Parts: sequence; structure tokens; C-alpha cells
Amino acid sequence: MSVWQQPWVLGTIAGVTIFLGFPIARVRHLSAKTKAFFNAISTGILIFLLVEIAGHLLEGIEEKVKRAASGQPGFTEALQHGGLFALGFSIGLLGLVWFERRFIGNAKNVAPERRSKQMAMMIAIGLGLHNFSEGLAIGQGLAGGAVQLAWLLAIGFALHNATEGFGIAAPLSGHPVKWRFLLYAGLIAGGPTTLGALIGGWWTSEPVEVFCLSLAAGTILYVIGELLHLGRVLKEEAVVEFGLLTGFFVALITDFALVGAMAHSNVQSTQLLPGAPAIVAESERHKPRHGGFFGDADDIFHYEVLLQDGKLILYINDDFNRPLDARAYQGKWRVNPDEESSASGDFHPAEDGAYFVGDIPPVTGELLHIEVSVLKGRQWAPMEFYIPRG
Repeated sequence: MSVWQQPWVLGTIAGVTIFLGFPIARVRHLSAKTKAFFNAISTGILIFLLVEIAGHLLEGIEEKVKRAASGQPGFTEALQHGGLFALGFSIGLLGLVWFERRFIGNAKNVAPERRSKQMAMMIAIGLGLHNFSEGLAIGQGLAGGAVQLAWLLAIGFALHNATEGFGIAAPLSGHPVKWRFLLYAGLIAGGPTTLGALIGGWWTSEPVEVFCLSLAAGTILYVIGELLHLGRVLKEEAVVEFGLLTGFFVALITDFALVGAMAHSNVQSTQLLPGAPAIVAESERHKPRHGGFFGDADDIFHYEVLLQDGKLILYINDDFNRPLDARAYQGKWRVNPDEESSASGDFHPAEDGAYFVGDIPPVTGELLHIEVSVLKGRQWAPMEFYIPRG
């Protein structure tokens, strides 16, 4: 792996752009309307991030609940992730409330200059927790061999972090602030991107990611409340509303650009089965096509498994549910994965690559508990199924 494919390099590229939004903090003698507008832009950016983070987390939990309701494993994970979301969100929100009361005190007794720095630092902490998870995604892309995707993530996050840096600097505008303070704030907000990329390059944990994102959501919600209060104090309602819209849509556009780049990379990197459709209708994205049991493996593959003549058949599709050529991938299975004496083996692709075949031991119970995994790059995407013998 060259130096330009090292996790810390891509994490730093993604995180350092947060400093690009800082010069606005050095602007002096701003009118009340201008300050209100800048603070509202910051608030709009944070509102979008809150919606994005919370939506992503809740969508994942809902998917596990739906999987459990259909008779497949997922209920325990849904409870675990739901509990982590509630815990992290509560700590992020109430932790800042406690921190402010314990170490900052009543805002009415704090000088505006000091209050602006406190607000900027709280925003930096919330963004740092969010950016840690972004770094994890970059590191996992490299660990999985998806170098192009990792670079797209780094560039996309870099563009996004530039707007986040403006969110930190906006409360400081019009107040004297030293570059040293901005350096500390930038390291707190952007540094976790590099740290997350380093960790994600060799180890990752979905529960840890859920907890960190939940913490970020809680802290961002607290900061939004404080910034909205500041907007009311400035009493420039029309300017505030326009600033909220501006910040929200700036964040939205950069996010759409990132999502589009990622989707394009995924489309180009998959090895589709000949004859696979170029586009799959949304109504067909989460449906089996061969009468088997269906599941979404870590937003990498869609699996469909079934028993046929005593053999385990595994169809693998991409995240758009388009069939992949099994001859281009490696697959493995494991029967009763929770037991020490479990049997395991490798899948073999069918001659035309339409599916994998696993020569599993005879099924003795009413249900076959099986774990299937397919390798993409260096990342295995496992999923467990319970298949009725009949």
C-alpha cells in the first residue's frame, strides 16, 4: 500500500478542510444582522447533520426490527443498537447540560466573547464525534480493498467538513479570537477523522459506530438549541430564517454530491452477472427472486439463500439488488455458528456464475441455522439465516 493509500493520509485530507471555514471568525465589527445570519447558517448546517445522523441510525435499527419480524435473526441486534442509540443520545445531550452548569455557569453572567468561544468549542466537540465515524468509513474502505471508494469518501467528507468549519467559526465572528484557539477547535473537530481512519483500517465495531454517532446527535441537538436561543436574542427573525435555509441547503447539496459519488463508485466497482439490469426499481430492492430467504449484509451485498436437493444455494446481489457473478467472489458457510462443533466449508460458484453452491451436512432438525459470508476486497460480509428443513 502506497503512502497515498494509507488510512491516516486520507483521514487527514478529509479532516484538515475544517480549517477552511475558520477565517470568518477573524472578521471584526460585524453588524447584528450579519452576526445573526452567520449564526443561523451554522445552525442550519447542524440541523441537517442531526437529521442525517439520526435518520441513518434509526433506519438501521428499523431494518433489524423488520428482519426479526420476518423470522430472521435481528431482534437482539435491534435491542442492542436501540439501547446504544438511547444511551449515546442521552449522554451527548444531558452531558453538555451538566458540563455547562458545572463548569460554565449561567450564560447571562458570561461575557459575550467568552460565551462565543464556549459555543464554538461545543460545536467542535459534537462535530469531532461525528467525524470520527466518517474516519471509520474511510479506513474500512481501504481495509476492504475499495481504494477508489475510500478516496471518494475522503474527498466528499473534505468538502462537507469545510462547511462544518464555518459552523464552528460563525459564533466567533465579530469577537476577538486568536489563531491558537482556532487551532485547538480545528484539532478537536477534524482530528478524530484521522483517528477514525486509523482505527477503521485495522478494526471496526458497528456498536461503537452507533454509540459515537448517537453521542454526536445528542451534542448537536444541544448546540442547536443554544444557537436558536442566540438567534432570538439578536432579534433579526427574517435574517435568521434565511440563514437557516442557506446553511441547511449548503449541507444538503454537499451531502448529495458525496452520495452521488459513492453510488457511482459502487456501480462501477461491482462485477455484475451478464444480463443484469442497469437499474433496479425501488420496489424490487429488498425482495427475493427465487423463493428463498433474503437479507441485506452490511450495505455491501443482498443475499438470498435456500435449500435445494440437500445443497445450500446462495444468490449474491449488490446493494441495488442486481445479481453478481459468483465466479468473481469467494464465499463460505458455517452451520450452527454459535456452537463450538459447528461445521464449515467453502461455496463453489455454479458454471454460469448465477449462484453459489454449498455442500452442507444433512439437516437433522426442523431449522437449519447457517451463517454465510462473501468476500469483497478484504472485507467479509456475514449474515445468519434460519431455514426450515421442509
